Amino acid sequence: MGHTDGLGGAQTAYRELFDFIKQAGYEIKIINITDRKKEEQPFGGSHLIGQIEHKVSGALQKIKKYSSLITAGISAKIYNPDIFVSIGLSNSSNFITTFLPSSCFKIAQDFIANRSKDEDIWNSSRKNFNGIAVQAPSMLEYWKATLSNPCGVNWLPCFPQPPVDGVLRSKQDKSREQIRMAYFGRLAGNKGLPLLFKSLAELTDQDNLMLDLWGEGDEENNLKQLAKELNIQDKINFNGGYPASREGAELMASYDCLVLTSTEMEGLPLILLESMAYGLPFMATNIGAIRDCCKNNPDTILVQPTQDNITIGLSVLIHNVKNNQFDPLRLRQYYEQNFSTAVMAARWKECFDNPKLFFS
Repeated sequence: MGHTDGLGGAQTAYRELFDFIKQAGYEIKIINITDRKKEEQPFGGSHLIGQIEHKVSGALQKIKKYSSLITAGISAKIYNPDIFVSIGLSNSSNFITTFLPSSCFKIAQDFIANRSKDEDIWNSSRKNFNGIAVQAPSMLEYWKATLSNPCGVNWLPCFPQPPVDGVLRSKQDKSREQIRMAYFGRLAGNKGLPLLFKSLAELTDQDNLMLDLWGEGDEENNLKQLAKELNIQDKINFNGGYPASREGAELMASYDCLVLTSTEMEGLPLILLESMAYGLPFMATNIGAIRDCCKNNPDTILVQPTQDNITIGLSVLIHNVKNNQFDPLRLRQYYEQNFSTAVMAARWKECFDNPKLFFS
């Protein structure tokens, strides 16, 4: 069960987990959280046993959603699954668990690091699910240190979009050329883009720098205004949504580096895994589980989410690009050893083979 609308990490994780389960030979049925018509959804209708509205307002829409939840719950009960997986914590998935038999092992995957143990959604999910799967090892360590009894919590990775074959950033002499940086993601308040803009404005050498923003969001107008106030509007391009498939992969690999300056509410962003798969080095802030993909990784730069640290990180990033110190092939190999589909699939299979033992 999961969200299908949009191209965010949760939606990608849901689609890729579906593909893994099918390819691994398990029988699967799905419940989609979506506002799209049935024929517009991924996966194919033969697997769909429930569809629940996402964004509702007004009494009639809420009644319709409640009806959809009951219908999906009854269908799930009739199907009688051995394992139920919810991609993300939600009130809807908690409701569905009440229809499932006690013999069904219920797993909820959480993307958000360092939650408060007092959050209602966390406590209700722990009550209704047999296992809570956090996204990365550092998120598990947090709960081991926070909870008096962390039994029932373990980590399961989110599958990123599989890399397109034959696409890898080329290693070039950038000592005198323009440095092209990219940001891929939502233009949202938790992404720290104002800090990034202010850090760019503080750099002494901006002549050969360009930052392309690929994504949309509520903060776009505010960011454009801030760029003007900082007098760096000619260094930043707002490009809207980025393309998918090979076109998107080749676009990503065409840049010199990627920047992600999140300040809150992150697990392990899948865009960083995609960046590594194409040999694109990045600078990111130490938020959530981001540090998990920077450990012993010389082709990444991890900084604290403050303006001073981001400014220093950008200077180091640019210096390393100019001096050809990042190695695309080395970064791809790091990805394959730690975050490839094969590595992630092995952990999911371990869980599915014996979920009770996995979460004990």
